[in-house]
Amino acid sequence: MKSLRTFYRLAAPFWRQGSQWLGWLMLAGIIGMGLLIVQINVLINAWSKTFYDTLGEFDTGALYALMGRYVLYLSAYVLIVVALDWVRKALVLRWRQAMTEQFTHAWLADQAFYRLGLNGEPDNPDQRIAEDVNIVADLSVELVASFIINMAQVGAFMSILWQLSGVQTFSLGGYSITLSGYLVWIVVLYTLAGSLITHWVGRPLHRLNVDRQHYEADFRASLLRKREHAEQIALYRGEAVERQHLAERFQAIAGNWRQLMGRERNLSLFTVSYERVSLIIPVFAALPAFLAKTITLGGLMQIRSAFGAVQGSLSWFIKLYPKLMHWSSAVERLGQFEQAIAVSRCQARAPMVGDCLCVNGLDVLRPDAEVLLEDVSVRVAQGEWLLIAGRSGIGKSTLLRTLQGLWPYCRGSWQLPPGRSLLLPQKPYLPSMPLRHLLAYPAIEVPSAVRLMAVLEQVGLPGLARRMDEQSEWSRELSGGEQQRIGIARALLYAPDTLYLDEATNQLDEGSARALLRLVREELPNCTVIGISHQAALSTLFDRTWSAQ
Repeated sequence: MKSLRTFYRLAAPFWRQGSQWLGWLMLAGIIGMGLLIVQINVLINAWSKTFYDTLGEFDTGALYALMGRYVLYLSAYVLIVVALDWVRKALVLRWRQAMTEQFTHAWLADQAFYRLGLNGEPDNPDQRIAEDVNIVADLSVELVASFIINMAQVGAFMSILWQLSGVQTFSLGGYSITLSGYLVWIVVLYTLAGSLITHWVGRPLHRLNVDRQHYEADFRASLLRKREHAEQIALYRGEAVERQHLAERFQAIAGNWRQLMGRERNLSLFTVSYERVSLIIPVFAALPAFLAKTITLGGLMQIRSAFGAVQGSLSWFIKLYPKLMHWSSAVERLGQFEQAIAVSRCQARAPMVGDCLCVNGLDVLRPDAEVLLEDVSVRVAQGEWLLIAGRSGIGKSTLLRTLQGLWPYCRGSWQLPPGRSLLLPQKPYLPSMPLRHLLAYPAIEVPSAVRLMAVLEQVGLPGLARRMDEQSEWSRELSGGEQQRIGIARALLYAPDTLYLDEATNQLDEGSARALLRLVREELPNCTVIGISHQAALSTLFDRTWSAQ
């Protein structure tokens, strides 16, 4: 029930939108085509009785006519199944796209992705968005549609099986028992017992599948981190340690896989036996009537077919149990992720906006509530340049992140100046994207090529002008100083009203750093600049210095 409640919460944003009428139409089409398949199965069931009776009479002409009718049934069945599969996949894609947008928006909104990483982040958010969303969308459509279709098939064939069962009298312990629809009672009791045993044997699969997603994602994330930090690993010659680390990660996958293999083996021992026994039960059950010649060979085959249809549909839970456990594990992981994002957004603090940067009695804390900076009070006028001084590790960078609303561990109040802001960290973010988009980041609109080349010239990177459309691993290719020049170029292009510099030039010599900051002052004369730097030559560029203590 918990999985169902979580699933409803995850699915509601898509299915309750009025604009998703096409999704409902596609779902209705899937169910409608499924019901047509049930009707064809009913026709084939009736056909089977006629065919075997005709076969017993050696009526060649009638046999050929019946074979032609079967070809029509088969053709219709194939076309409907193919169309149903196409519509199902189209609906899964539509739903997955909507859920992916829903989760990526929630994850990126209000810097939730950053705060999640500070304390108690669910493992591997990338895997949850990329894979768990796909699993939930795909299996949900399959499970819901198959459940409705199977229940319709139960309704269609249950009456047929009831009629074929007739009224039978059994002797048990000296008592005579008359039972109507005895085949129906047999299939219901047989399926119920099978469902209970299946759940008893396969229940641990839910937790094993949750762990499997976790271990697989951890291994992939470890491989990605090795690639991201390839230079540092190579410089340290740390290949042996990395191999050992990856081997340990994979060992967790292997251990989980062995547990899954063992549990699925035990489940298969039962389910395969269950399916094979179900094939012969209707024949044995109807054999006395056949030997008494109260039913024909065609009737026996019709009973076998109807029993199989009812038993197969009632066994929906048994046949799809592994998929149900896979689905429930993905639902649980997405539910945990959604709740973590909600908690993170509750921690967010939206500072007020006024006519200037004004901080009054602000305490900056560590996650364990230890005080980093106490009673911070400072006022910065519009267009003023303020240098924050203090020893390393005192919390200057954390103060900048607090002012930006990123660091939730604080007490007190502050207001930000109007307009947009930009924070340049020590190591710029350089994703693998075309250079023109890299320079424009975080703006969506890309300036003209002329403007981009002019800025590259200004920051001392004219050689990159010919590579505007090239996509490369810029963080590996460019030196630390070149990367920080890219950061200054971004500030010039973005033209923020407030610019925060967190050791943004510490990879450059002091002469180059001074030249770049003079450039910023010339190009952005009205910009408020809050800077952190241990380069003494830069202090004279700032209007005043505030010491963090």
